[in-house]
Amino acid sequence: MKEETQKVIEAAELAAQRFYLNVSSRFSGASAGNRFGNNTGNSLEYLDHREYQPGDDIRHVDWNAMARSDRLTVKLFREEISPHLDLIIDVSASMNLVASKKAEALWAMATILRIAAINAGYTVTCWLIKDRCRRIEPANLPIVQWPDSDLDFRGNTGQTITAFPAKFKTQAVRILISDLFWDTEPMSVLQQLSDRAALLTVVQILARSDVNPSVAGNVRLIDAETNQAVEFMANASLIEAYQKNFQRHQEYWKRCCIKTGTVFSHCIAEDFVADFVPVELLRSEILMTRS
Repeated sequence: MKEETQKVIEAAELAAQRFYLNVSSRFSGASAGNRFGNNTGNSLEYLDHREYQPGDDIRHVDWNAMARSDRLTVKLFREEISPHLDLIIDVSASMNLVASKKAEALWAMATILRIAAINAGYTVTCWLIKDRCRRIEPANLPIVQWPDSDLDFRGNTGQTITAFPAKFKTQAVRILISDLFWDTEPMSVLQQLSDRAALLTVVQILARSDVNPSVAGNVRLIDAETNQAVEFMANASLIEAYQKNFQRHQEYWKRCCIKTGTVFSHCIAEDFVADFVPVELLRSEILMTRS
């Protein structure tokens, strides 16, 4: 890991002390010292309804709802659990874009989310996604010491997630950090990651040049993940077409996130590493500032 990146991680570790993971607020108004998942449990705090399934406790059947709708449903109650975060990190080559701050932003975001979860009493497992979902062990190993953490994977990260899924903890919170620049169908990725999860959040990290490329004239581009070279004449109409395609791709991810109940967030790498404030995660209250 580059010395510059290590310094960014050290700065992010200090900044992270201001934050804590607050996803439990999406399930309950948990008081200090309590964390709740969305399993059915024995707590008296009512959560929601769902259709009856074979094996459900008949004591939880909502007979009043059945009388009104002629549908057999059960009441769900909160279960107090030990909270856990699975942090899923895309370490493909596109996260190491030349002349950008994507690599620094990736590791800074991972640092902040990891520490914010610990500040909230969570256990944390970190996963690096290359040709396989690689679990970091021991769990408390500093990021600068993580093995095989070079941003050099030249395959399809989305395909890895769907074809070789990790063994995530059931009913854990899961957060994916990536630029989402793969051609795998977003719904298949989100369905895989959200399966038996308490909550899934996607954090898209982009370079400023990803959003608004500033190129003109004869240009030769090399794909960061395939090494394929493309030569073309960059002009205003080409840049406009790129931006439309980029916006269409991002909006499609957002729509898929809404359909799967996933929280979508994004940041511009150069802005994020300037102050280490994850604005959208704070706005959505996935992260909160410690008093």
